[in-house]
Amino acid sequence: MAAGSGGAVFLALLGNGLLTVIKFIAFLLSNSPAMLSEAVHSLADTANQALLFVGIRRSERPADSRYHWGYGGERFLFALLSAIGIFVLGCGVTVYHGVHSLFDPPALSFSWVTYLVLAVALVVDGFVFVTALREVATKKGDQSLWHFIKTSSDPTLLAVLFEDFVASVGVLIAMAGIGLAQITGNVYFDAASSIIIGLMLGFIAIWLGFRNRELILGPSIPKDLEAEVLAFLRDQPSIENVRRVRTRIVASDKFAFAAEVDYDGAYLGKQHSTWVAEKIAGFMAGERGDADEFAGEFGERLLDALSAEVDRLEAELRKRFPRLVFVDLESDDCEATSSQKKIHPR
Repeated sequence: MAAGSGGAVFLALLGNGLLTVIKFIAFLLSNSPAMLSEAVHSLADTANQALLFVGIRRSERPADSRYHWGYGGERFLFALLSAIGIFVLGCGVTVYHGVHSLFDPPALSFSWVTYLVLAVALVVDGFVFVTALREVATKKGDQSLWHFIKTSSDPTLLAVLFEDFVASVGVLIAMAGIGLAQITGNVYFDAASSIIIGLMLGFIAIWLGFRNRELILGPSIPKDLEAEVLAFLRDQPSIENVRRVRTRIVASDKFAFAAEVDYDGAYLGKQHSTWVAEKIAGFMAGERGDADEFAGEFGERLLDALSAEVDRLEAELRKRFPRLVFVDLESDDCEATSSQKKIHPR
């Protein structure tokens, strides 16, 4: 059981805690390895949800003088710790117990309580899994599910999706293992189901671990978004060249974009043509003034115009692309190598 937002994760934490208690009671009554796997799985989910909840809360703190990019990386860190917990508790304990049961089969005690607990768990986990799929469908837009999974910057949502899938499938595997063990009298079916559940958790934990490692390192933003940003800049009459584009994922669905921009001085200068004409006319009419004063005032006007244009572009980028929470367009005075506008991504 899992969910993406802070409030939903907290509710999932309570739900998984309750399922953990129920499943451990069922294990004590049945002595089933598969039931122990389910209980440990719920325990791992409970600890996982606690870590995710803490990570979400800490990542929402605003940027300050110590961390200029904010605390969004906290979500990645705690999601990584969660993946480690899934691997140790979910995979390690259940696989070990399953293998131990193969070599030293326990005496099973079958009861309708076991199946009732698993049925309740299937309903709860299945419901949350469907809810998670709906949330993913809303967020992924036109992307394929696999592309969204590979590129999503929200490790909480990825953990939600995979955990609920494994939880739902794991209940079915546990039911099958316990049922076959009861029908055949062979405890190996029960032990095998425990090992399968543990290996599934291990695979998910490893994948989430590597993905969160990438997010902590700060990968570049999605290529399609970068292309849209560059296309917008290319269309601006005030820009001639864009060089050294640098992007970074700084938090869940929060990106940084920086670039060196060669602004068109002629375009900015022409905005003051009326003022220049008035000044020239004044000089010709004999008004007092000298070249230094004129040049200094014109330079101030150009700098003010450049500053206003940078502010406009950055504000427009944030408006068009809300996920760009940090935008830095540095002035680059290198001359263009062509009369055409160029965009140099790297």
